[in-house]
Amino acid sequence: MFNQTAQTVFDESIERALASPPGELVAASEAELSYVAGMAAYALARGDITAEQRDLITMRIDMARFRLLAQTMRTQRLALAARP
Repeated sequence: MFNQTAQTVFDESIERALASPPGELVAASEAELSYVAGMAAYALARGDITAEQRDLITMRIDMARFRLLAQTMRTQRLALAARP
């Protein structure tokens, strides 16, 4: 897997993305998720991780992205339901 420093940066970036408000999907969270995806690609290219490990990392990134999207959609649904 990543070395300890890279793993810490990866975990912090995922947490920052998940902590952003639901409406900030593109602005803050997508930048963080794209950054960690780049980290995974770089680590694979250097041979620090295997393709299988990269797939697991990418799956974690995708799950974070889907969670943010679900939160945004829920907020929109609630706003529409609250209208008279």
